[in-house]
Amino acid sequence: MFSSIRVRLTLWYLLIFGSLLVVFSIYMYSLVSSDMHKRFDYSLLRTSQSMANYFSEFSNRDNVELEARETINSLKEGRESAAIFREARLLAANNDDVVAAVKATRILDAAPTDRKTTYATEGELNKRLVVFPFQYQGLNYVSAVLEPLDKLEGEIGHIRKLFLVGFSAVLLLAAVGGFLLAQKSLEPMVTISAQAEHINARNLSERLKVANAGDELGRLAGVFNALLSRLDTSFEVMREFMADASHELRTPLTIIHGEAQVSLSHDHTAEEYRQSLAIVRDQAKRMAGIVSDMLALARADAGEQQLATEDLYLNDLVTESCHAAQTLVVQKGIELKCEPCDDLLFHGNEELLRRMIVNLVDNAIRYTPAGGTVSVKLSCERPVARLTVSDTGIGIPPESIDRVFDRFYRVRDPRAQANGGSGLGLSIVKLAAESHHGSVNVVSQPGHGSTFTVNLSL
Repeated sequence: MFSSIRVRLTLWYLLIFGSLLVVFSIYMYSLVSSDMHKRFDYSLLRTSQSMANYFSEFSNRDNVELEARETINSLKEGRESAAIFREARLLAANNDDVVAAVKATRILDAAPTDRKTTYATEGELNKRLVVFPFQYQGLNYVSAVLEPLDKLEGEIGHIRKLFLVGFSAVLLLAAVGGFLLAQKSLEPMVTISAQAEHINARNLSERLKVANAGDELGRLAGVFNALLSRLDTSFEVMREFMADASHELRTPLTIIHGEAQVSLSHDHTAEEYRQSLAIVRDQAKRMAGIVSDMLALARADAGEQQLATEDLYLNDLVTESCHAAQTLVVQKGIELKCEPCDDLLFHGNEELLRRMIVNLVDNAIRYTPAGGTVSVKLSCERPVARLTVSDTGIGIPPESIDRVFDRFYRVRDPRAQANGGSGLGLSIVKLAAESHHGSVNVVSQPGHGSTFTVNLSL
């Protein structure tokens, strides 16, 4: 039950609204109760003052006690207990309770000049007393009225019940209204949830429909749609990667399978067997290179690539890589220019850096026709070491520049397709550069060659 956001929002709304309502109700109840008590006291005071005025209007003062009793008997309410005192002496009273209550206030013991209107509550009798001192013809009198509080408390109790009933009704209406309001507010969330449940790996191109892109839920849906776009792109790249990997591995496997079938079909000379085994070896080496590159890229994507770094000289790696490429250069009949700088100390992974340089040099040789030139230059422009590999080959079309570092991507040019390659070499170059906090970029003009530049932070 409490796992529902709708219910939790309603409960929070009720808690806050109910707390405010309780505080307001207590305040209003206290205000009304206090006002009713004040009105009750004022009514008692008016009665006591009326008694004093009535008593003062008698002209015949021969029997003061009789006049005091007539004054008390003139009360119309009939619920009050009244008494009149003169100079601390009781003249008349219709109830002993009022006499005891007046004496308990000790107002009669005070000096006449210190006497003032006094209110008191008799807890055991549950009655309210008012004592009003007055003077007439130089004599000091006290008029006292005592009235039960049961009627006042009954009225206050009735008001309290009204507050409780009203509070419960308002709280119930607030609960229903809060629930409906939460349901209406969360309706777009329910719609988004229902749409998201139908999105899977086969329909990642679908997007959540947003009614109001400017509110919080609209922005949330926008973020989710952006996530879907990235997932869609990732799945598409993964599908292309699997298809390209399968294609790249199928070719050497087909060659190996064909050579094995030919070798087993009938007897061959030792030289023919050696040639077949050499083909199998070369294709297996090519497969091993592809698998090794794929594994390195997969580890980099997963964040599991652990580089063992050490101090090395970049100029030595460049010289060794150029020397290793001499055989390919001679076979193709092109010129290789190697311009390493002086000793350049660098802290990095030797194997990955060597593969980066070899891949760039091999890529330049692969796409440079006979009679062309490949230049490898290493320069130090602190705080950057810059490796530049340029060629006079076939170049890269403008529409392919942004994708040459994608995995298994190869330029759709018959001349480029004829030169083979797995399409992972430049991806490894980018991985090596970025793993050493560097970058790689390419500038190319079709028919005039390409220039790859790697910048590594020293």
